[in-house]
Amino acid sequence: MDERKKRNVLQWHPAVYAGFQVELEEEAERLEFENEHQLGTKPLEIDMLIIKKDADPPIRKNIGQIFRRYNLIEYKSPGDYLSIDDFYKVYAYACLYKCNAGKVEQIKVNEMTITFVCHRYPRKMIKYLMQYRGFSIRRKEEGIWLIEGDEFVMQMIVTSICMHR
Repeated sequence: MDERKKRNVLQWHPAVYAGFQVELEEEAERLEFENEHQLGTKPLEIDMLIIKKDADPPIRKNIGQIFRRYNLIEYKSPGDYLSIDDFYKVYAYACLYKCNAGKVEQIKVNEMTITFVCHRYPRKMIKYLMQYRGFSIRRKEEGIWLIEGDEFVMQMIVTSICMHR
């Protein structure tokens, strides 16, 4: 990629990271934000990890209502899409995060959530999850879907829908 093109590439992750901090500002004292949290010794990174410092009360903001103690966020920029392989990559990252905690069962699956943030509704991935994984996808509210049927609590936020409210 030539120098001119490199300068024109937008860096979306810092903006989304800042957006989550702004959206959850009212409860920032109860949250710990880590941008591009490093998983393991190899360069595997989840886009964002939000650690909820205490169990109660629940997060009030709609994007954080499912949050448990450890909340992994995967973000796809407007020019990218959320694929079936992205689902499995993030699912694997959640499993790696759980098992790299130090002690066995130090982090329990019921203390974790996965949030997928994408610009467009990922029809192929959703169809796959329903057909092959037996998940149900339930619209919680405009722009937010719950992915149910697994031990991980999961949601999907579609930003193009959220922006038009």
